[in-house]
This record gives sequence, C-alpha cells and structure tokens, in this order.
Amino acid sequence: MKQLTFRCFCCRRIVPRNPRARNQRYCGAKPCQQARKNKWQRNKQDLDSDHRVNKEESQRAWRQKNPGYWKLYRQKHPEYCERNRLLQQKRDLKRRFKNNPSGNMSDLAKKDASDIKTNETTAR
Repeated sequence: MKQLTFRCFCCRRIVPRNPRARNQRYCGAKPCQQARKNKWQRNKQDLDSDHRVNKEESQRAWRQKNPGYWKLYRQKHPEYCERNRLLQQKRDLKRRFKNNPSGNMSDLAKKDASDIKTNETTAR
C-alpha cells in the first residue's frame, strides 16, 4: 500500500501523513507545531471576542500583581534592551523607506533649507 504524503505549511517539506489525522497540514517538527499553535491562537483571538476579553483581563490582572516586572527585567538584561533598540531602529528605517520610497531625506532637507531662508529674511 502506498503511503500518503503532504507538504507541511510551515517548513514546506514533503512528509508522510499521519493516518489518524484526517486533514493534517503541519508536520510534527517543533517549529512547525509552534507555528500551527500560533496560527490557531491568532484565529481564535480574531473570531472569539470572549476569548480576547478573557486574555486581556488575565494580562491586566498579572500586570497589576507584578507592577515593576519589566523595569526590573530591563535592568537585569541589558543585552535585551540593546537588541530591542537595534530592532526598533530597523523598524523605524523600514517605515521611513515605506513612506518615502526614493530613500532620500528631501523632506528633512527642505525643512532645514526653509529654516535657513526664514533666518536669513528675519536677520535683515
């Protein structure tokens, strides 16, 4: 008997289908299972308002119970702060280039140039 296979949505490998899983879309690899779980959670969050409200309330209660957690975490993990700072700079650049595809900062130069012109006319 020929064994049925499928292509994993996450890693794109062709793997044998589990005969007990009728509509299997993800293989058993840990990253693929994590991707499947994340997709399910995002979908649940989007479609089920009760689930979303319960999650928000749970997080709010945890934050009230642990008010200084993130401040203390950042103090104890400076490498986390540095990594986050670098990633934020990359996101800022990406957003800047998305809003200004040419890549030049002419809007900044025009502002500076207009300030110089304004200063020249007011100095007279």
